[in-house]
Amino acid sequence: MPNWFRLALSLLQFQAPLHLSRVSLTADVPDKRIAIVGGGTAGIVMLKTLVDDLPKDLTQTWEIVLFEQRDDVGGIWYPDPHTPHPPDLPESPLYPRLRTNTPHPSMTIPQFQFPPGTALFPNHAFVHQYHKSMISRWNLSSYIHLRHEVLAADWHGDNVSGHWQLTALDRTHNRTVHAGFDHLVVASGHNQYPYEPKFQGQQVWEASAPGRKVLHSIFYREPEVYRGRNVLVVGGGASGRDISQQVVRFANSTYVSLRSDSMRLLPLPFPHIPGVERVGAISHFTPHAPVFEDGTSLPQIDTVLLATGYELRVPFLSFIRNTSLSTPLPDPHDCDALTNNGRYLRPLFRHVLSLAPTHAPLALAFIGLPIFVSNGISDFAQALLVAHALADPALLPPASALLADLRAQEAALDNPARIGHRIVQPGGGTAYQDELVAILQDSGREGGGIPSRGTRFTEPWREFATRESGRLRLAWLKIEALGKDEVRKWLGSVKRGDEAEWVDLMERLAEWFKEQMWSSGTRRLIGAPT
Repeated sequence: MPNWFRLALSLLQFQAPLHLSRVSLTADVPDKRIAIVGGGTAGIVMLKTLVDDLPKDLTQTWEIVLFEQRDDVGGIWYPDPHTPHPPDLPESPLYPRLRTNTPHPSMTIPQFQFPPGTALFPNHAFVHQYHKSMISRWNLSSYIHLRHEVLAADWHGDNVSGHWQLTALDRTHNRTVHAGFDHLVVASGHNQYPYEPKFQGQQVWEASAPGRKVLHSIFYREPEVYRGRNVLVVGGGASGRDISQQVVRFANSTYVSLRSDSMRLLPLPFPHIPGVERVGAISHFTPHAPVFEDGTSLPQIDTVLLATGYELRVPFLSFIRNTSLSTPLPDPHDCDALTNNGRYLRPLFRHVLSLAPTHAPLALAFIGLPIFVSNGISDFAQALLVAHALADPALLPPASALLADLRAQEAALDNPARIGHRIVQPGGGTAYQDELVAILQDSGREGGGIPSRGTRFTEPWREFATRESGRLRLAWLKIEALGKDEVRKWLGSVKRGDEAEWVDLMERLAEWFKEQMWSSGTRRLIGAPT
């Protein structure tokens, strides 16, 4: 069958105005058909890795498609243009004042930095633009199909061979399209479905006085809304810290509720924020007040903001068996299906490759599940593993060895069902991504983002940027407080925008801040960990 005729059939099948595949230049039927779901960081990095980091003579016979349900890429960094109204969920939890909580060089993939002039801790718009710049730099747009929501992905076959049948809604033309693929990569993120703990007496408390409300942080937008209110923020993660710092400037009083085990489950301790008082975990509500586990209460509270994170859901994979956090985890060798307790999807090899026996090996992979990592570089390490495994399945050990590895990984954790995809191993995200790439190095892979054997994947400066991110953020806020001229002076040293220049800026900034702290005789500043 001529290639032009195959392309025509493909377009008729999808009934869409865009080319929905890269057609093989050397074969009528592609050697592999790969679908990626999600156009955020994980999906774009996976696409870039397949297109740019594998040998071109190999991938030109592959068909690669990325589906993104929204009208632009960027994932959570692309704002929802509509004001969210509960219970309808917004398309993104992004709020107008959101900026990065880590220096942007640590968020990037290797050798592709933010442009000169970018604030070290930029507003979300710059991160969204970075995603678009990746697409432009590697000519990825023809692989991406916006406004295509994957509704279902069904496996037709057994644990040896088969294919995925995808059903998607073409939102532009309001019609359903279908297509078959050999491999499915899920990169749809885990910040879409809020986890909202329900406390005894909560509804009675809300109804007992006008204006009382409990709201998840996915609906948070502007801190001015809480002017004059008495706010309790529940949770000490990134959203809890950020919202507390914003709301305290307007609220009559601000409290943050932290669990006793938050130090173990969070990558950083909750910072000291003037005006924000810490309390323990909520036990229950009376008609008059939230009551905490130590028996104390706060009758003045009228607003509770739940910065309690998100549930992990993959609704288009209907075959996933849903369980609860209290369900014991079976031995990985006894997992007869992919299971999900809302926090932990298993059995997966290193949080990436599905080991479920319900489909063929390498038929299903996940990019972007790990938490407490630097997403860009972590996603790239995962994408390298997936891409090279698809190119040569023989580089991986047999399934029994991968399951044994999963058993060993879980045995090293206190409670893997609760910890889920949080990377809490020694060395954190750096060790995690280095170990993924070491698998490829040990198999003889090199180049295309994989350093030579014996060389670590993660550059040392990324460890520095991660370790010092809290102090660098304080330093940058201090620079911004000194005025635009001071900001321009610091950013003026970055001419080309390469890694060396950004690393030099961060190192000088860390040293400058250390001198400032010692000269002022203070270590207790807003945002400083205590």
